[in-house]
Amino acid sequence: MRGLKWVGVILAGFLCSGVGWAEEKPKTVEVWKNLFTLTHGEGIDSNTTFLISNEGVIVVDTRVTPAEAKKVKEDIRKQTQLPILYAINTHYHGDHSFGNQVFKDTHTIIAHENVRKALEGESGQTHLEVFKSFKIPGMDETVITPPNVIFKEKMHLYAGEYHLQLVHAPGHTDGDLFIYIETLKTIIAGDLITSGKIPYMGDAYIEDWIKALNYIADLDAEIYIPGHGDPGGKPLLIAMKHYLIDLRRLVTFQIEEGRSLKETQDAVRPVLEKKFKKWKKLEWLDDNIKRAYMEFSTKQKS
Repeated sequence: MRGLKWVGVILAGFLCSGVGWAEEKPKTVEVWKNLFTLTHGEGIDSNTTFLISNEGVIVVDTRVTPAEAKKVKEDIRKQTQLPILYAINTHYHGDHSFGNQVFKDTHTIIAHENVRKALEGESGQTHLEVFKSFKIPGMDETVITPPNVIFKEKMHLYAGEYHLQLVHAPGHTDGDLFIYIETLKTIIAGDLITSGKIPYMGDAYIEDWIKALNYIADLDAEIYIPGHGDPGGKPLLIAMKHYLIDLRRLVTFQIEEGRSLKETQDAVRPVLEKKFKKWKKLEWLDDNIKRAYMEFSTKQKS
């Protein structure tokens, strides 16, 4: 898995700056008829989305611990008694997949093939140890549970009256997928989009990420559900793309000028801090700049 080469370097900074603790109380938002998103969570601010079809429920991202995943099930039961048909992981990171074991009884946990590789390998264990170090309640009960249905490029999922398109779109990790529900004009983006928050880039490929967002932007959608933060309209996608393009442009300029990583961080950080001052996790900027510096320095040498 290509992300392993850099993950240790970026995780060191991630550990120092702290995990994405939820700063707001958990809430369930009815995004559309039969479509719900649980935002913020306990301890970790990641989102879980579920869609209720006339055949059963599809769950997207399973939270960070079994205890949190059980709360998702409880929330679903407040809306319907229909069975849970599928659980889907948008990528392998623990705040989106470590609740998988609670959904094993669905018999179908779906993700891109690289998610299974990561969770079965060193990346999954590394992230589990990272999350355990934050003393998140219930973390010690976590058993890494890889998806048992995987795909390579695209997968069509039919559940009752809904058709879900699962599309591989690497960027935040090499195993990202987004879900397009055309009849609802809705994109479930995972961490390809975060709402009002500097993204975590420990496994990121910025050039690919921008391409992924360009692809998503061409789809007929009006609602975008991010991996972190509240759902919204197309401005969420545009803001994320602008952040990535700015990061690429500013860092590439510094590399072309022959600047060191430290000089690049000192030059780029204040520019991004000013433009994105309302976003959470500004302390992650240095790690994002480092990731961009590593990626674009390598590309210039090749």
